[in-house]
Amino acid sequence: MKELHQDIKFEDTLRLRRICIITEDIFGPIKNGGIGTAYYHLAVFLQRSGHKVTICFVNGLAKNPIKMQRTKSFFEKYNIDFFSIAPQILAKTAMARTMAMPYAAYEWLKQHENCFDVVHVSEWRGMAYIALLAKKLGIAFQNMHFAVKGSSPTLWSAEGNQQFLKEERQLGWVFMERKSAEMADTLICGSNHLFQWMVRNKYNLPERSFYWPNVFIDDLMPDRKKNTSNIISATREWVFFGRLEPRKGIILFVNALNTLSVKGIKLPKITFLGGLSHRFDARKFIEENQGNWKTKIEYRSNFNSLEAVEYLSGDGRLAIIPALLENSPIAVYECLAARIPFIAADTGGTSELLDKKSVEKILFKPNHISLASKLAVHIKELPCPGIKHERLRKSIKVWEQWHGQEHLVSIKKTKSIAVLPLISICVTHYERPELLDQALNSIDRQSYKNFEVIIVDDGSVSDNTLKALKIFEDRYKDRGWQFIYQENRYVGAARNTAARNASGDYLLFFDDDNVMMQDMVDKLVRAAIFSGIDCLTCSSIRFSGVGEPNTAESKLGTQIRFMGPAKAWATKVNIVGDATCLIKTSLFKKYGGYTERYRTGKDDIEFYSKLIFEKVKISYYPDPLYYYRTSKNSMKERNHFQEEGEFRQISPYLKGLDSEDKSLLLFRKQQKENNKAKAAKYKPGIIQKTMRRLRKFVRVKV
Repeated sequence: MKELHQDIKFEDTLRLRRICIITEDIFGPIKNGGIGTAYYHLAVFLQRSGHKVTICFVNGLAKNPIKMQRTKSFFEKYNIDFFSIAPQILAKTAMARTMAMPYAAYEWLKQHENCFDVVHVSEWRGMAYIALLAKKLGIAFQNMHFAVKGSSPTLWSAEGNQQFLKEERQLGWVFMERKSAEMADTLICGSNHLFQWMVRNKYNLPERSFYWPNVFIDDLMPDRKKNTSNIISATREWVFFGRLEPRKGIILFVNALNTLSVKGIKLPKITFLGGLSHRFDARKFIEENQGNWKTKIEYRSNFNSLEAVEYLSGDGRLAIIPALLENSPIAVYECLAARIPFIAADTGGTSELLDKKSVEKILFKPNHISLASKLAVHIKELPCPGIKHERLRKSIKVWEQWHGQEHLVSIKKTKSIAVLPLISICVTHYERPELLDQALNSIDRQSYKNFEVIIVDDGSVSDNTLKALKIFEDRYKDRGWQFIYQENRYVGAARNTAARNASGDYLLFFDDDNVMMQDMVDKLVRAAIFSGIDCLTCSSIRFSGVGEPNTAESKLGTQIRFMGPAKAWATKVNIVGDATCLIKTSLFKKYGGYTERYRTGKDDIEFYSKLIFEKVKISYYPDPLYYYRTSKNSMKERNHFQEEGEFRQISPYLKGLDSEDKSLLLFRKQQKENNKAKAAKYKPGIIQKTMRRLRKFVRVKV
């Protein structure tokens, strides 16, 4: 158990910093998000402490210029700079949607690399994953300190709320959230509860990993009557405080009300204070149950967090926070700061915010019987407002000291490589010499010079191709480039042949229809050595046409983005990278190279899966380093057996499993559209949808 004050060197001279908060959620555009409210308070606190503060809001809402200008003006009042970035989705795939947010954050941060000393960012949905990866590989940000906030991991939320993961991209979020925590310069969880969850789930946490309450500034809350003795203590109203969805306890609360009404207990007025969820029809659910409550029901769904606290501060109102799972709930911070009477479910890190006496009086077990019992006590009289835990009372001072300390920012200089390793560039070819010519020219132009080239022709038979290969042999003879000819055995066998004839420290596999950027080899080698990575894939730029990129005979497309070694998602799709990769020769041989099945495909993905399973140090270079040609004459178009290829993709994970575990991994449900068989889901009508979109566009209250 490590608290943040243990990371402070009190003898350090305090310094002012240039600090960036980069987030998908911020107060203003987002009315009442927990992460956004926490970062709003952090930003104001840091500015008051004398630091230069910038907020970068990465969200599709950035496309709304009216809302962004209002938010910018709001933060200008605090002397805080505000930027907004709308992520670009480059393809109609789950991978493209998943990577849009972390790439947008990375690209913006790279443009402002010399502007900041410290970057605050949540691990949620991997916002900082690409930026942290770039730092790990030595690409950028060596003079920045990334403070990653442990907020709400996807898997933590699913487990705690007993929910299944329903989208493939959630597998990607689980991976990126974990890697963000692991690559952080400092990880700070809002609660020991979440910190211990990461430990139990075998996160490889950095040395500087701590838990500490969020910064929360009481005077940002609406004014509470100073003379608390005049505040009415009689209960007039129960207020459900949270989004109207199951994980925030709406079902638990309704069941508790039903329990009380069955006993004939007269209920006070009930208000539901929280946004509606498009995944759950809360109003319908409440209407189906309220028949026996015999009391007035109101909904207040459009308040932002400040308006919600102001409402709760009214006389006679009891805030009820029955969430099934919480890390360090902002709703509790707000009630404590504004001296609002409340009760809350004893879940997650909630109890860590209260002193011992308040825990006993305010918290209840997360079931409807316990909640009903607690509510019965407060039908006529409100509880006393909660008292903060000592840790929360001294939180601000610790945050102030931590940000200003001298040793927080330490620049890691990129070391020069004493001896440049020999790189064996392995090119496979089949019946397209005009494209091979472009690939070889791009290799010849590389800024990195200590390399050899092995070209394996996999059974070309046409006279035109054989003549062209002879010309290429003569052209590169003086450079010692090898040309090897074999019968057509397909790409996996061709790559293995190249590897057997290589003498380099690293192998770099490259397809004959692609084109290298000039610094590709140099950047891959330096990143691998800097980070100690054994296998490195990379991003690329799509292009089409018969000519080289950036010529009249070709057309450039969008960037092809991958994620890296996300094991769970790797059993479904290729998320590691294209066949182009740099790998240590000894490692490639140790794991037997590619399997050789004729025209099956996915031999490269199978090999990556093998490396992931064996826990080899494999990673992904996020910047594009070559041009990837898209055409009908690609290897994918010539593959025979799609199912066999998909089987190869998961086959490494079958190793050592018993029959039951294997059957679970091998099960594939047929993807057939059957509307009648689909489970009924709540979908708002056109009026509700239109009103919600209109509010998003027009309304911003800050």
